[in-house]
Amino acid sequence: MARNRSSGISRRFLSAQEINRSHPSRAWGPAELFADGQWQTIRVTLEREGWNPSQIEQVHDQLRQGWPLVMAKRNAAALSGRCPLAARQEA
Repeated sequence: MARNRSSGISRRFLSAQEINRSHPSRAWGPAELFADGQWQTIRVTLEREGWNPSQIEQVHDQLRQGWPLVMAKRNAAALSGRCPLAARQEA
């Protein structure tokens, strides 16, 4: 049997306005806290080390996915094909 719908619009997908309105905690901001520290502090350190803005955003995305900072930096360097000299660490 078919289910009765009050409107023909699917509720499966939400618009950006509905997502932000219904769950303001989903919005990423400067107060984000990761295992390696607050995002603002991490970002400033990355800038000081010479990471460019697109690489910093890649690191940010990696951190959001749950990677530790060391691995996020390695992944971003591998994705961009470059690593700032000041960011290189000897093992």
